[in-house]
Amino acid sequence: MSADITEMILDDHDWFRRQFLKLADLREQPEEAAKVWNSLAIQLEIHASAEEQHFYPSMARRVDDEDASATEDAVGDHDEIREGTEKARNATVGSQEWWDAIDETDQANNHHMAEEERDDLAPFRKGTSLAFRQELGAKFEQFKVEHAEGRGLSFEEKDPEQYVQAVTSPSQA
Repeated sequence: MSADITEMILDDHDWFRRQFLKLADLREQPEEAAKVWNSLAIQLEIHASAEEQHFYPSMARRVDDEDASATEDAVGDHDEIREGTEKARNATVGSQEWWDAIDETDQANNHHMAEEERDDLAPFRKGTSLAFRQELGAKFEQFKVEHAEGRGLSFEEKDPEQYVQAVTSPSQA
């Protein structure tokens, strides 16, 4: 039996929080911080891409416009996280610019996770069956396996409006 996608998302969120806490403890050890950061940055993209592939399309296809708006907002949040990881990728490890980019990513990610946990996951659980959430969980997990270490992912921002249009078009439903 597969795990519920909402529980998998929450598990990832817990892991992200712990990794950012680890980074805070490694301010004086840039080489160690870089190892933690490189893994975290990749996992943030895998998670965002997996959500965009399997969680948000199901949420956006629900009947009310509020879900499409929440999906647009979430994809916009993912783009802010991507901007932070890109800034860190382009900065010198251990520099103030690098740490600022990591802090920016942490803030964007915390904002996104809090909003998602409050506004998306709970209503989604109420409005969908456990079996459906487990079916999505299996797809979410498979996506993460297929794209381990970021394999095959673009790490590029997405236009939130175009994304919602694409996932809610009748050919995708």
